[in-house]
Amino acid sequence: MNKIDKSLSLKAQAMQAHSLRNKYRTQARKLMKDRKLAQYLDINNYNLSFEYYENKYLKQGYKHDSLYEKILDSSTRSNKFVNKSLGIM
Repeated sequence: MNKIDKSLSLKAQAMQAHSLRNKYRTQARKLMKDRKLAQYLDINNYNLSFEYYENKYLKQGYKHDSLYEKILDSSTRSNKFVNKSLGIM
């Protein structure tokens, strides 16, 4: 089920996707059996703000719709580095 409201502006959709990603990451960590690992992830791979990603992708040359499309896209992917370090990939 897609929880992104497609009737909103692209920026608002990107903000929704970012917020949902952070919400689900936080929920997943609360449900982790390995509490030490959950705490480690909270400290070392914490949720970043929407503005962080806006600035990150602006510096990479993304503008206007492409900027928010990039944030939407990245909000649907897991972190490959974290997955690899946890032996998930």
